[in-house]
Amino acid sequence: MLQNKSTKVFSETNSFFSSTEKGIFRIMELYRTLSLHRLQLGQQEMPQSTFRKGDLLLGLLLFPIYSISNVYSYRNSQLSKTIEAHKNTFYRFKNDFRINWRSVVSKCNKVLFGKIKEVTGDNDTSVKCLILDDTDFEKSTYKTEHISKIWSHVKHSRLFGFKGLFLGLWDGKSFFALDFSLHKEKGKDKKKLFGLTAKQRKKQFTKKREKGSYGAMREKELLNDKISMAITMIKKAKSNGIKADYVLMDSWFFCEAILTSVLSLGSNIIAMAKMGKAKYRFKDCDYSAKELAQLLKQRKKVKWIKALNMYCAEVEEYKGVPLKLYFCKTSKRGKWHLLVSSNMKLGILKAYEIYSTRWSIEVFFKESKNYFGLGKSQSRDFDAQIADISIAIIEYNVFSLVKRFEAYETIGGLFAHSKDQAMELTISLRIWGFILELLRIIVELIDGDFNELIINLMKNKPENNKIFRLIESQLSEAA
Repeated sequence: MLQNKSTKVFSETNSFFSSTEKGIFRIMELYRTLSLHRLQLGQQEMPQSTFRKGDLLLGLLLFPIYSISNVYSYRNSQLSKTIEAHKNTFYRFKNDFRINWRSVVSKCNKVLFGKIKEVTGDNDTSVKCLILDDTDFEKSTYKTEHISKIWSHVKHSRLFGFKGLFLGLWDGKSFFALDFSLHKEKGKDKKKLFGLTAKQRKKQFTKKREKGSYGAMREKELLNDKISMAITMIKKAKSNGIKADYVLMDSWFFCEAILTSVLSLGSNIIAMAKMGKAKYRFKDCDYSAKELAQLLKQRKKVKWIKALNMYCAEVEEYKGVPLKLYFCKTSKRGKWHLLVSSNMKLGILKAYEIYSTRWSIEVFFKESKNYFGLGKSQSRDFDAQIADISIAIIEYNVFSLVKRFEAYETIGGLFAHSKDQAMELTISLRIWGFILELLRIIVELIDGDFNELIINLMKNKPENNKIFRLIESQLSEAA
């Protein structure tokens, strides 16, 4: 058995793929660069451990490429023959509350950003934005640990699941997920705490975690309000050296607390704001958003912006923190929408151009759920839920970088190409196994020595060897 399983994974995979298959080749090279076996994952590795945690992480990262949906389906896959780890080994790894998954994601991102800097150097002048948003992770059963009823703004109903709060970075060309937290909702019905009856809560999976462990800290985040967690994640990103010109968010997150926090960190904010009761100061008077929009209309400050295909009006507000307000609507009778920016120099066109990059996090949600199983973990263990989301983030970020370097049109196109290449490897290994089994049968029939036969085959040049020519023909047909 190899002490470091990743050595075997890389050698067997990269010996098959060449640099002409740029997608899968780049992905494997990036996974190698991450040096997962060197990451400190929880407690120190035990000397007698057969499988390092970094090697198990590599195996889990390769699941989507090999069309492995979960650990259970791994046992019958070609990858299981390469890694040779039992499925229970992976289960124990994902359920480990001592692993600091937030640090793992951060360290992997640091390597990926270093790769970008190698190409761009210090001359990159692109506008960089931190993007904040949440998404629903629906679950099929209430028995999953810490599940609650959450309100889905997409389905307009309550469902079993988690709310996932995410922070990502748009660096001018690509989106990278940086951090996340999971949240549950208490609900308004006091008789059904978290939307569950006492009987349902009793049937939920429960687990004791060491006080102060990373798993226990993640548990505490479940009941934290999302605004506080958002501020914490933004500060954490800044402390990790992430530089951003703007922080983007929709109207749900925009508030004075986030605004002052972002400004104190040296960034600006661009966000949608609610057309609600909040007051804005204009000409020494306070107005609600609707009142201010009507006032601007009366004073004929509303103009048609052809480039945006919208009616717009700009005004500066100085109540507390200076803000620039952009009122927009698509038709004369349409509803007003309010965009705000702390950069007083931005015009409406530039402000909307920058804010439009917020859509990249929606693309991340869709593609990560489709291709990397984001939020689709079937485990009842909360630690496994955190592990699976963290792994999906790393997978997406690696694919995002490969898509950028190799000029693939979409993540989906790169993902499909990588799966095809992995399938080709799987088929070739099966053919090789069949040939070896055939040789064993032949040796038994002639009462010969199998090892001696293999050595003699290896001594011959491939072009003069009928066995190798047979393998090549089988591989070409498989491709």
